[in-house]
Amino acid sequence: MALPEQKKRLLKAKIAVALHDELGRVPKTEEIEHIFLTARVMYKAVLGLHFQRQQQKQNGQLANF
Repeated sequence: MALPEQKKRLLKAKIAVALHDELGRVPKTEEIEHIFLTARVMYKAVLGLHFQRQQQKQNGQLANF
């Protein structure tokens, strides 16, 4: 299992490769950091909503369709 720091570095590397592919140039460090932060926030937002919805279903607060 990778350590948290290793996971962060791997994600940043993947972001850098994707930006390079899209932009056709080497991305700046600030660009990589901005996308990295955005990705983490979006992940937490989506994951948080998913688990919140599961909890509501378990507690009977959501209608089961």
